[in-house]
Amino acid sequence: MTNRGRRRFLKGAGSAGLLAPFLSLVQRNDAHAAAGSARYLLIVHTTGTALDLWHPAGSTSEALVLSEMLEPLAPLTEDLVIIEGLDSMGTANNHAAPGGLTGQGYSGNSRISLEQFVGDKLAEQGVDTAFSSLILGGVSSQSQSTFYRDNQVLSPLFLPSTAFSTVFAGLGGGDGQDAELRLERRQSILDLVHDQLDTLSGELGAAERQKLELHTNSIRELEDRLTMASGDGACPEVGAVVDSVEDLENSALHLELATTAFGCDLTRVVAVEFGHHQATQVGLPDLGPGDWHQFLHGGQLDKIVAIERWIAEQFVAAADRLKATPAPDGDGTLYDQTLMIWTRGMGDAIAHSGTDMRFVLAGGAGGYLNQTANGRYIRSEGEAHQRVLLNCCEAMGITDFTGFGSTEANAGAREPLTSVGS
Repeated sequence: MTNRGRRRFLKGAGSAGLLAPFLSLVQRNDAHAAAGSARYLLIVHTTGTALDLWHPAGSTSEALVLSEMLEPLAPLTEDLVIIEGLDSMGTANNHAAPGGLTGQGYSGNSRISLEQFVGDKLAEQGVDTAFSSLILGGVSSQSQSTFYRDNQVLSPLFLPSTAFSTVFAGLGGGDGQDAELRLERRQSILDLVHDQLDTLSGELGAAERQKLELHTNSIRELEDRLTMASGDGACPEVGAVVDSVEDLENSALHLELATTAFGCDLTRVVAVEFGHHQATQVGLPDLGPGDWHQFLHGGQLDKIVAIERWIAEQFVAAADRLKATPAPDGDGTLYDQTLMIWTRGMGDAIAHSGTDMRFVLAGGAGGYLNQTANGRYIRSEGEAHQRVLLNCCEAMGITDFTGFGSTEANAGAREPLTSVGS
């Protein structure tokens, strides 16, 4: 088969998504993001926290000293930006407040959350992916108040099995139901592109073949986690397996799915919600059963520290997966091209206040973030928190913010924070 024939074969149905990071090595994709721009946006969203315990200790603008709560983020220090002191201007000051990702309050009539806005803008710019954005995680038993489109609340895909089936339904033909049946029968989607995998492997050098193997293994491992066999070898209903997973652990699976979707270039924007603004069952190792909200208001702050540390560990684990995955355009790793942000639905979850919102940013972000070797700490008193949401837009190459957020928060609310972006 000629090189041209092999390339045409490799770009056929099914393989183009799963093998995107490696197709670019055979036939380079020239559609790169502008210098200083990220290509992927990963949002991790949680409720508010206990501010005094979260606060970095003794930090300056160029020397970040992480609190016990944030200490697991230390491996990302060189790419880490911690922000506090931002005011939601009344849009995120209680349970179910809509402003965390929209910048708009209860009286807003055109709410759209960050992931929807960025996905739409990228589509307008000609970014053609299977999904303009994905919303994953959350708590299935609770009404939603985080994600919006056209002023309507959106619900995340809660079950990882459903999300996996939805995201990978079109790969290799078939629909979402076919994809879920493959999961239940322990049939990997990789089996559908077996011939393409063999052909592609022959096109790559030894080092790239090893990367291909790591990439496909990560997909198989995710499938295996979603389709655990019962003791007698039969495969139970996928939904039943995942329904037994606690809410937070469920979202950790979604983070794995998010990085896999990026690796296949099926979307550029994913939001994963950990927990809920009200009740969230925990059940983490060494913590035991309980409810996040009850821990906050019951004075069990040691458990809140443990929960936040665990989420920080999941944030770093997602970064590690991005670092291990070649970017679909062949230019470095996914981590190099991704802006990661940990956002909040409130600031102080104990006092029910949105006057001091907290953010964590990380990732190579295409060179967008202002960084130092020791991490960066920003305390920006009184500025509107939506300015950081606009930083996410700017990082993704979006400079027209029309239609997003509040236009009345304050005079500078329509501009990103200059201390965050390069």
